Amino acid sequence: MEDAEPTEDPYADLAFTLRNEGYKVERPQEGTLLVEGRFLNPERIALQAAGELADGPGVIWAISAQNDWTLVAWSRPDLVTITQRGTAPPRWRHRRLPPKMGPAAQTFLEGGASPHDIVTKPKHRPTDAAREVLAGLGLENPEPPGWVPPPPPVVEPVVSRAPVARRSTTPRAPRAPKAPARPAEPAVKVCPTCFMALPATGICDNCG
Repeated sequence: MEDAEPTEDPYADLAFTLRNEGYKVERPQEGTLLVEGRFLNPERIALQAAGELADGPGVIWAISAQNDWTLVAWSRPDLVTITQRGTAPPRWRHRRLPPKMGPAAQTFLEGGASPHDIVTKPKHRPTDAAREVLAGLGLENPEPPGWVPPPPPVVEPVVSRAPVARRSTTPRAPRAPKAPARPAEPAVKVCPTCFMALPATGICDNCG
């Protein structure tokens, strides 16, 4: 960050420096700064800005181009960071720093754990001690002023489909072979008088 001419208001100096770096800076209330810009890591920006406030106390919000945000509440020795990414629950982290360490220490900028972390179970959940730090700085809620949360993800309804009937795999019984066709019997001529079968001559043996 560029150095500005010192004034009696450290927040004015810090706002001047941040604006020179291309960020939009507002002062929602006394002792706070709200920084917006095209950065991807709002936690890093907020920690670096809080590091410029020496021993604090100070409140820095940083909002990224993706609408993610970080709040840094700094009042030596307490350093509370709250980061919101997307629709995930906010991640709280409370540290108590030794006298010669500030919010912009490299280990904090890299986002890793440190011996100064106050560990919670489950991790990164708010504690009464962290809320007391915010209350001591005049904050009731950690969200940035005017921030609009992203809409929840749209869940497509699950449409149940009727099960497709499967063809039976039971083997069919073999069909019986067809019986051979019988030859047609020749027509037999009979005598119209006595109804006896006629011989090949066609003359009835009984009636002549």
